[in-house]
Amino acid sequence: MPPTPLSSTSKPIRVRFAPSPTGYLHIGGARTALFNYLFARQQGGAFVLRIEDTDRERSTPESIRAIFDGLRYLGLDWDEGPEKGGDYGPYFQSERLASYSRYVQQLLGEGKAYRCFCSRETLEELRERQRKAKERIHYDRRCLKIGPAEAERRHKAGEPSVVRFKVPEGATEIDDLVKGPVPIDHREIEDLIIQRADGTCVYNFAVVGDDHEMGITHVIRGEDHLSNTPKQILLFEALGLPVPSYAHIPLILAQGGGKLSKRQGAVSVTEYQEKGYLPEAMINFLARMGWSYDDKQEIFSLEELVEKFSLEAVSKSGAVYDLKKLNHLGAYYIRKRPLQDIVNLAVPYLVKAGYLSEQQALGDRRRIEMMVAEEKDRIEHLSQIVEKLRYYFEEPTTLDEGALKVLRKKKESLPLLKRYAADVDARVSESSWLAGHPEPLEAHAREFMGKEGVNLVDLAQPLRAILTGRSATPGLFEVMSILGKTTCLKRLARADDIFLRASS
Repeated sequence: MPPTPLSSTSKPIRVRFAPSPTGYLHIGGARTALFNYLFARQQGGAFVLRIEDTDRERSTPESIRAIFDGLRYLGLDWDEGPEKGGDYGPYFQSERLASYSRYVQQLLGEGKAYRCFCSRETLEELRERQRKAKERIHYDRRCLKIGPAEAERRHKAGEPSVVRFKVPEGATEIDDLVKGPVPIDHREIEDLIIQRADGTCVYNFAVVGDDHEMGITHVIRGEDHLSNTPKQILLFEALGLPVPSYAHIPLILAQGGGKLSKRQGAVSVTEYQEKGYLPEAMINFLARMGWSYDDKQEIFSLEELVEKFSLEAVSKSGAVYDLKKLNHLGAYYIRKRPLQDIVNLAVPYLVKAGYLSEQQALGDRRRIEMMVAEEKDRIEHLSQIVEKLRYYFEEPTTLDEGALKVLRKKKESLPLLKRYAADVDARVSESSWLAGHPEPLEAHAREFMGKEGVNLVDLAQPLRAILTGRSATPGLFEVMSILGKTTCLKRLARADDIFLRASS
């Protein structure tokens, strides 16, 4: 059963998806966004989009746009954030920098942070000594010995310094909503820098201020952030701020384990969109990586996911990326979509391939519908329609392996095909050779085979190879009806050349 929504007396649920725009929205980020979205919708909360663009050198407008477009392609519309606004903005971290200074000053004033004047060279020498001594690599707090007044004097005099958070003794237990209790000994955390020498604040500090000021109640993110969580909890507590609940979802792994590479599927959501995977297939695929409802149901609409999703059902172990599952879902959702929808989505791929113009797509709509209808149930994503329909628009210049085998095996079929071409030209008129009406062609073929004393396979296999360059297509006479009489006869007239190429 799905979890009961939180009581109306509880603090309103607010979650955030906070990507860094240093690259495109990848599949792991998309799944994180989805899980946040599902949790927010189920609990009647808010799904906030925040762009953490403090890395000015690597953040780009193109990456920001790709994040927006990727979320919208998936149907994950945010309630607050860029292009939407809201009461907790600004929603670009680069526009929030000034608000962090007061938190830094609070920690300095309370003795929970201190200025560190160590140079990079000094820190590297310290690390090298620790490495040689096989000690834990950590900052040794030498600047903590400098009194606050002396530290402030040196800072005002212009001596470069960073601000470090003084990690308290003890331990912290993360009550993770996915992984369960995760104990962390504070000795494993060095005094982390919270403010750089140029006055900007680091990620782990900035995110604490942002999450508090935006009223974030639940932080749902990948487990690669788990090492950041105890640092952030300590900062929340040091500042006297309420600590949000945390849920760390498993990483997406390659088949056989290990990090997912680009070759194995770690590509941008934009690439899946460009290939023509339907958004409902992607949503279903993302949801099933690391979450399950039961052992039976595999197909979920977005509405069903909102109803059934729970953090308790998220796996504690890594989720395996399986392209076969995505392709299975892609094919399922294409079959489910009405033909007119698929035609509308397929036409831009055909136009881009140069097969037709947008004007031709409108004028020849009925014929295109017939082509797509024949292949609709045989594709997993829309870009495959280009190759599937190629022989309708281009005379085959190559033969697939199956077609080559057919023509090599049936060399004696050439005279039969020549007689068939002449007979079908004479006996099936242009007016009865209509797209979508294979009956006259089929009736003629049966009569012709009867006169010739041959079986359907004797005629159909080499005929299909000559007309399409393939050994497998939708129904041969349906294909011929769509190709049209002129095209079919033109291709049959080249049978000599094609047989010659096949035998060479």
